[in-house]
Amino acid sequence: MKVMIFIGLIVFAVALATIIQQRFLQKISVNYIALVIGIAIALVPQTNILIENFNSEVFLGLIVAPLLFFEGQRTRLYSILRSWRAIVGLTVVMIVIATIVAGLGVHAFRLSLPLSFILAAVSTPTDATATESVIHGLKLPKKISFYLKDESLFNDASGIILLNMAVEWYIHKQLHVVEAIVDFLYSAGGGILLGILIAAILVFLRQASFRSKYHLASDVRMPIEVLFFLTPFIIYFIAEEIHVSGIIAVVAAGLLHNVESERSRLTNASIFYSSHQFSQLIIDILNGVVFLLLGIIIVRSMREDVFNQQTIEAILIGIILYVANLAVRLLYCRFSPSIKGKVSSKGALIFSLGGIHGAVTFALAYTLSEMSVNIADFHLILVSEIVLILLSLIVPTIAFRFILEKDKPDLDQRKEVNRVRKAMVHYALKQMNQIYLPKKIRKQLEFDLRTQMNQTSIKDFIKEVKYTVKQKELTDDQKEFRAEVYRYAFRQERNYLGKIAQQEQEYRHGFLVLYREILIAEVIFLGDEE
Repeated sequence: MKVMIFIGLIVFAVALATIIQQRFLQKISVNYIALVIGIAIALVPQTNILIENFNSEVFLGLIVAPLLFFEGQRTRLYSILRSWRAIVGLTVVMIVIATIVAGLGVHAFRLSLPLSFILAAVSTPTDATATESVIHGLKLPKKISFYLKDESLFNDASGIILLNMAVEWYIHKQLHVVEAIVDFLYSAGGGILLGILIAAILVFLRQASFRSKYHLASDVRMPIEVLFFLTPFIIYFIAEEIHVSGIIAVVAAGLLHNVESERSRLTNASIFYSSHQFSQLIIDILNGVVFLLLGIIIVRSMREDVFNQQTIEAILIGIILYVANLAVRLLYCRFSPSIKGKVSSKGALIFSLGGIHGAVTFALAYTLSEMSVNIADFHLILVSEIVLILLSLIVPTIAFRFILEKDKPDLDQRKEVNRVRKAMVHYALKQMNQIYLPKKIRKQLEFDLRTQMNQTSIKDFIKEVKYTVKQKELTDDQKEFRAEVYRYAFRQERNYLGKIAQQEQEYRHGFLVLYREILIAEVIFLGDEE
C-alpha cells in the first residue's frame, strides 16, 4: 500500500507541475517546477514520510534506462555511425581528461588522490533531460545540440567505469589502470553487443508477428506493445546481471529500434502510433520524476547538514569540480581534431555550459553508500555533487539568456495556433452551411466543431448529454451518413490549414500539431462508427 501511495504521489506531483507550467508559468521549464515541488514535498514532514528512500540501482534501472532507451529510439543510427569518432572523443577522451583535471584540482584541498578522483568521476556524466530545461524558449545551435545529446547518451558508462576504478584505489590503495581499461572495453563493448543482440531478436519477433495473418488481431497486438515497453527494463537488468553496461545496452537497443521504426511505420500503423504516443508520455513523466526526485534528494541530503568547516570545503570542492569540467569541455570542443568542422569560441562556450549534471550524478554518488566509503567522505561527496548540480543548472540558465537566440515563445505560438484553429472551424462551418443536412446531424456537428475551439460551456455540455440520452440509436445507414458528413467537415478543416500553412511558415510546427489533432479526431470518430 505504501508503494502505491508513493507512486501515486510522484505521478500526481509531475502532473501538477505540468498543469502549473501550462496555466501560469509558461516561460519556465516544467522540470524546474517539478524540482520546486520536489523540494516542497521533502520540506513537509507529512508528505516527505510518504516518499521511499532513494535507491540508486532502482533509479538507474526503472527511470534512467527507459529514458535513455526512448531517447536512443529518437536518434538516427546513421548520425551516430557517421560521427562515431567525435562521440568516442566526447564520451571517453574528454571524460578522462576532465576527471584528471578535476581530480588534481580537488587534490589541492589536501584530500587523498583516490577520494579526489571519486569526486571527479561522479561529476562527469551529463543529463540530456536537464539540458532541455536550461534552454527552454531558446534556440540551441544544431551541431552543438547533436553533440550534447549524443554525449549524454553514452558518457554514463565512462563515468561508472572511472568511478569503480577510483573506488578500488580508495579501498585497496592501489591504482589498476590496465584493469580499468579492460573493464571499460568489456563493459562498453559487451553492452553494445548485448543491446544489439536482444534488440535484434525482439525486432525480428515483432516483424514476424506483423507479417503473420493474425497481426491485426487485438489479442496479438497487446503482447507486441507490452513487450516493446518492457524492452529497456529487460535489457538493462540482463546487462547488469552479466556485468556489462546496462546504460550502453539500452542506448544501443534504442538506436536499433529507431531503424526499425523508420522502415515499418505503415506495417501496422495503429501499433506504431500508439507505441509512439505512449513512449512520449513515458518520457514526459520520467523527465518530471527525475527533477522531482532531485528536489527531494537535495533537501534530504542537506537537512541534517551542519554548516561547519567541512561543509565550506564541500561547497568549494563543488565549485572546483564545476569550473574544471567547464574549462575542459570548452577547450576540448574548441580544439579537438575528432570533432568535424571547427567549432567557434561561442559554440564551444555553449557546449561547455550545456553539459548539465542531474540525477545520474546523484545516482552515482549514492552508489558509494553501498561501498566501503566512510560516512564523512560520503557526506563530503554528496554535498560537493549537490553544489556541482545546482551550479550546472543555475549558471547556464542565466548565461544562455545572453548567449543564445530566443526561440519563438510558446505563448505566442499558442495564441497564433488558437487564432488559426478558430478560423479553421469557422471556415468548415461555412462550407457545411452550403449543403443540406438533417437538423439533428447539423446540431451535433456544430456542437462538436465548436468544442474544437473550446467555445462550449459546461451548461452546453450538460444540455447535450440530456439530449443524447433521450435519442434512440441511429440506424446503420444513418451512422454511415453521419460519418460521411464528419469526414467532409474534417476535410474542409485540413484544406484550410493547407492554405494558411503556406502563408505563415513561422508557425509551421504549430500548424502541423493542429493538423495532427484533426486527423486524430477523425480516427476517433470513425472508430466509434465501427
